[in-house]
Amino acid sequence: MRFSLKALLFTIFVLALVFSIPWIWINIEYLAIKTVEGEIAVLPTLLRLARMGWKIFLDYVPYIFTLYIITAAGVIFMEEKNPDRTIAWLLALILVPVIGFLFYFLLGPDPKRRAIFKRYKKKRFYRSIHRETFLPPLDVENEEIPSRLVSLLELTSHGRLTYHNIVDMLLNGDEVFPAIREALEEAKRYIHLEYFSISNDETGSALFEILRKKAREGVKIRVIYDSVGSWRLGRRFVKELRQQGIDAEPFLPVSFPMIRRDLNFRNHRKIVVVDGKVAFTGGLNIGDTYRGLDPRMGFWRDTHIRIQGEAVACVHEIFLNDWFFCTGHSLPETETFWDSNALPDVVLPLQIAASGPDSDWRSILQGYFFLITAARKRVWITTPYLVPDDSLKMALVTAALSGVDVRIILPSRPDHKVVFWATRSNIDDMLRAGVRIYTYANGFIHSKIVMVDGKWVSVGTTNLDNRSLDINFEIQAFIYSRSKTKDFEIQFLEDLKECVELDLRTHSQRPVYDKVRESLGRLWSALL
Repeated sequence: MRFSLKALLFTIFVLALVFSIPWIWINIEYLAIKTVEGEIAVLPTLLRLARMGWKIFLDYVPYIFTLYIITAAGVIFMEEKNPDRTIAWLLALILVPVIGFLFYFLLGPDPKRRAIFKRYKKKRFYRSIHRETFLPPLDVENEEIPSRLVSLLELTSHGRLTYHNIVDMLLNGDEVFPAIREALEEAKRYIHLEYFSISNDETGSALFEILRKKAREGVKIRVIYDSVGSWRLGRRFVKELRQQGIDAEPFLPVSFPMIRRDLNFRNHRKIVVVDGKVAFTGGLNIGDTYRGLDPRMGFWRDTHIRIQGEAVACVHEIFLNDWFFCTGHSLPETETFWDSNALPDVVLPLQIAASGPDSDWRSILQGYFFLITAARKRVWITTPYLVPDDSLKMALVTAALSGVDVRIILPSRPDHKVVFWATRSNIDDMLRAGVRIYTYANGFIHSKIVMVDGKWVSVGTTNLDNRSLDINFEIQAFIYSRSKTKDFEIQFLEDLKECVELDLRTHSQRPVYDKVRESLGRLWSALL
């Protein structure tokens, strides 16, 4: 039913553009004006053609437009579950029919997206291999472990709770890239990388040089890159990597005629796994910008984590599933193992969650919702974008109104202007409810962290906006440890020293044109 409605909408759109062509073709002989030599006078003919085409279009456009709007409304209401997006798409289709339709065709909801990712349904054997080697679970009655959240993520994301882990917080490019390079240099069996954005600049070149060296040493190198986020790599460069022993695969490559299917679903994950011993994930992509070398963005404040222990297998599992999706090939067990002999003696409960359009559930959003609504003392958040859906926004507002200390650090400058202004449109309601909002003044802050009550912290790749929470492929670590959460809270307080707190009275007096940009940004962000 949905497919036929969308097909009908597309047919009506095409008819509206080409309806007059048959009429013009039939009457072209009568429209031609002959000169004495028998040649066609081009200019008068074209003018008469244009007048005739315009008249035909005006005669039929009310009927076509009415049918177009009725069909569009039916399609959107049947496909969309988000009221804000439904209204936004209707406005776009009504106010700018041609442009609005093109954007809807490229970026709108896809009722067949589950079929697009059906290959994911065939990849569960990786889980069975890893789960058999996990240590028996310990007592989950520990007060620091939210058993209901554990069950939620296990059900919606298949993210198993692990216990024996070491997690190191890595700040900014100065700590992250040296740590990754060190791990790569020590690789003996395999290196698996997965990134949204990889740039072939100074930072990227240094990384690829290590990969080439390890490939010559016999280490298996596999790289997944998002075809949109890493579009600057180019086919020639990727071809050279493959010739040098590096298996590089694009995630959902965008190409005609499948551009509608592929364009909107992007892989925003950042994953490094080396020999099943160590894994990295967090906010930093690979490029000079993430080392603070972009003069437009300035200092780049970001957070990554290094994981050793059982949870490495969970991070690796996500990569293996994505590799299977990209290539259709599974890897031999010798290259999917995790090193159980390297288990640390310490206990640090950690759960890895993944979300994306292949899932029936928005597991990371639901995890965030649980954390915020379960808070009794404080919720501290760092995020580059704040465009939550109604459920998360209500959770934050309700927590603040009930006396929970809710604080959010946001950037003071944009990297993407539309999302920046959409973020600003949510600030008034938050401030009015008692949420304390700070803007980072010392560059651009890109960390994605949620801390709750000094005992739970979530860090990974997921922004608090619609694209991350509902459309992109993301990965997030949920850590249940007072000592580790304290480390992140200490850094949060350090970041506050570089921030300016927003005041409701001052913020509400901002110029009218800022409010207009915020409204437009909010409307546009709902479409993305």
